[in-house]
Amino acid sequence: MNQITINNAVIEIFVGDLVSAQYDAIAIPTNSRLLPSGALRCRVLKEAGHKIQVECNQIISKRTHIPIGSAVITSGGRLNAKFIVHVRAGHDQKKLMVATWNSLILADREDVNSIAFPPISIEVIGFNAKVCAGVMVPTIQKYILEKNRNLKNISICLETLPDYKEFESVLSNLIDPILS
Repeated sequence: MNQITINNAVIEIFVGDLVSAQYDAIAIPTNSRLLPSGALRCRVLKEAGHKIQVECNQIISKRTHIPIGSAVITSGGRLNAKFIVHVRAGHDQKKLMVATWNSLILADREDVNSIAFPPISIEVIGFNAKVCAGVMVPTIQKYILEKNRNLKNISICLETLPDYKEFESVLSNLIDPILS
């Protein structure tokens, strides 16, 4: 199973390249100063163009730092995506859950219909895929059930087949809200 539909919104997982994904928004992990760090973030910022770091610097000039569990949004620059959601997750499962939730709130508030996430805490924090999937997928499901207004497609883009299998296992074990 690579997708499930809940309340007319699709949760989907796929193996692919987040940078070239065709979504309204893509999410990427960030640090407290919105600076390039980590392979994925650096690659996205390079492909999106210098304009995105200028936007990040403008955000930081007003906020000084991005707290753990928060997310901010910029344009997508030269990417296929209209927006980039910069997510600061932190070092534990609760912080990853809060960061995922807050990213969805932000995207929803900006009238985003589709968003693709990487497994946020695998590269930067070092969570394994099973832990990351066990936090992100149920958080997305809960958001759709409780708060969603505009999001029609929430995807998780994975780089490896083993990571995909971990996310697929969690996705296939979600409790269908109609049956519960």
